[in-house]
Amino acid sequence: MARATRIALDLALAASKAVRPSLGIAWQYAKIEVAPPLTLGFFQGAGGKRLENAVASKVDGFISGLQQRIKDIDDEQIRVKKEKEAAIKAAQEKAKAAAKAKAEEREKAEAKQREQAAKAKAEATAKEEAKKADTKKPDPPKAEKKKPAKKDPPKKKDPPKSAKK
Repeated sequence: MARATRIALDLALAASKAVRPSLGIAWQYAKIEVAPPLTLGFFQGAGGKRLENAVASKVDGFISGLQQRIKDIDDEQIRVKKEKEAAIKAAQEKAKAAAKAKAEEREKAEAKQREQAAKAKAEATAKEEAKKADTKKPDPPKAEKKKPAKKDPPKKKDPPKSAKK
C-alpha cells in the first residue's frame, strides 16, 4: 500500500513541478489578452499581485506537502526496517544468551559428573586398599590362654646370724 501511495505521490509531484511554469506563462498571457479592458488595472496592480502571491503560495504549499508526504513514507520505511533489524538482533542476542546459559549449565553438569566420578573412584580405591590391607595383615594372634604363673616355692629362712656362730 505504501509503495503504491509513494508511486502516486511521486507522479503527482512530478506533474505539479512540470505544470507550474506552464501555468505561470498561461497566467501572464491571460492577464494581458483575456482580461476585460476595464479590469486591466486590477490584474496589473496590487490586487493582481496579491492574487498571484496567494496562488503561488498555495501551489508551493501543495508541492511541499507532497514532498513531505513522500519523506514521511520514506522515514516510515526506514523506521520499520530498523525495527526489524533490532528485533532480529534482539532475537540473536536472546538465542546467544540462551546458548551461553545452556553451555554453562552443561559445563556445571559435566563438572558435577566428574566430581561424582572422582568421589566414586576415590571410594572404590579406598575400599580396595582396605581389602588389600585386610588381606595383607596376618590374622591377629589369638590370645593364648595364659597359664597361671607357678608360685615360687617358699625359701628357706636363713637362721639368724648370731645362731651360726
